[in-house]
Amino acid sequence: MVDASALDWLPLNGYIPPDATRVITPHPGEAARLLQTSVQQVQSNRPKALRELSRRLGNCQVVLKGHQTLIGGSAGEVFVNPSGNPHLAQGGSGDVLAGYLGGLFAQPALQADPLRTLRYGVWQHGAAADRLNDQRQGWTVEDLVAELGRR
Repeated sequence: MVDASALDWLPLNGYIPPDATRVITPHPGEAARLLQTSVQQVQSNRPKALRELSRRLGNCQVVLKGHQTLIGGSAGEVFVNPSGNPHLAQGGSGDVLAGYLGGLFAQPALQADPLRTLRYGVWQHGAAADRLNDQRQGWTVEDLVAELGRR
């Protein structure tokens, strides 16, 4: 699981063990930096950006954050997450997502179907934000962690 500044340490087109589940969780700005392009280019064709990131990083799974977060790899289906809201753009929200997904993948039973686990985790993260938004405005990342912990 790699997020935020750690994305800069990944070797593009480098060796990655074939049996490891690898997941990156960039937002559009990080994706643009990794692809050496603009955020506008990433946003103009998000599925293409997701597939190119996956390909360049050894066919890893990609969670391309943003409105309707995308989940997928260099081939196969790309899934669109319907949960979440703009308040997830606050600092630390992506760290919560990466940590939550890492915790899910630490469970051997959830490693068998990585895409299903990713879809579940991304949806839960967004749904927790939606529940918080329904309760009040101005919630914090700590509130998000607490809400995720309740489910």
